[in-house]
Amino acid sequence: MKPLLNDTQNQEIKVIIVGLENAGKTTIVDVLSKEDNNAPEKPPNMIPTKGVERKSLFQKKVMIWDFGGQESFRNEYLGNSEKYFHSVSFLYYVVDIQDYYRVLSSTMYFMGVFNVVKKYSPDAKIIFLFHKTDPDFDTTLKNLKEKFLGIVEPKIKANNKSFIMYDTTIFDLNSIKTAFNQVR
Repeated sequence: MKPLLNDTQNQEIKVIIVGLENAGKTTIVDVLSKEDNNAPEKPPNMIPTKGVERKSLFQKKVMIWDFGGQESFRNEYLGNSEKYFHSVSFLYYVVDIQDYYRVLSSTMYFMGVFNVVKKYSPDAKIIFLFHKTDPDFDTTLKNLKEKFLGIVEPKIKANNKSFIMYDTTIFDLNSIKTAFNQVR
């Protein structure tokens, strides 16, 4: 694993942000890269990410890899996993907490990502972002967080790994910034 910032000031940290398409990954990256602290009144219109987009954050100490979530790209990442998942310090996996019909697909994709990250970056920290926890959305309605964690948590723990999780929304920018404080 690459050292954290306080170990060496010149070392770049590789952060990957992964999840299904339309989970909100690129919007999260945009929030992190802006100086503006004003939350939007409505979700922005975003263009789907094609492949992997890389962006420097936090005075260029952090390189965030924003993985497009369309199925063809997901297959490419997992098929050429060493290219994408080597030397990862932080794995941020974004789950669209409002997408009831795709929670199983998201769970399956996470398990594929988890398997290659533990192989190529065994010291990577795992962070779940249960995204789109918007003010008007009742997260207990469908229990998607519990369904997702009920499947992945035993597998993570069986591999002697741990994880951190955050509820995030673009309507509370601090929810996103707090989730990324440890990589600054």
